[in-house]
Amino acid sequence: MSKPIQIYAMAKQDRSDRVRWLLEELNAPYEDHFLKKSAGEMQSPQYLKLNPMGRVPTIVDGDTVVYESGAVCLYLADKFIEKGLAPKLDSAERAAYLQWMVFSVGSLEAVVARMFTFAGKTDSQVAEIKTQVQEQCTILKLALNSVLQKQDYLLASGFSAADIMMAAVIPGAAEYLMEDGSAIKKYMDRLMKRPAAVKAEVFN
Repeated sequence: MSKPIQIYAMAKQDRSDRVRWLLEELNAPYEDHFLKKSAGEMQSPQYLKLNPMGRVPTIVDGDTVVYESGAVCLYLADKFIEKGLAPKLDSAERAAYLQWMVFSVGSLEAVVARMFTFAGKTDSQVAEIKTQVQEQCTILKLALNSVLQKQDYLLASGFSAADIMMAAVIPGAAEYLMEDGSAIKKYMDRLMKRPAAVKAEVFN
């Protein structure tokens, strides 16, 4: 049995949630290490050796250290590629898989992150941000719906790590992305019921 993957995070519902969910899907052992930002643990010399930015998540897999949640999930899905959560390098679906993995932490998360910038803003500034987010989400939904109206998951072959990455981000702008009865809402309903997601407490 392989040694447990070490996960460094602040809480189960930070960006480590997608890593934990993926490891549960892979049935791979892992151990959590929760750092206290208020106690300076993320800026400790020991942690900065692992992640010079002092951010989470970071994983340690033997002698390998990886940070940035997207990179971590790409690494893990490929490490356990026999489990089928990442297309093989010569697969016709590999390009689409990489596209969606990057879309989730690039195009989508960049927009969703603006929903968490309201502190200190006036009501009119908040309204302006929400309008901009809604406009961007309308564009992003075109890309997602072009696939999810035809199939249950982002890849025609079925569930993959790309779905984990996407599902971890979408709820941040649920009011603009998850209209009742929509393909995206049905997609999220399927993903939220997965036993591995429940065990990892992703949507608590």
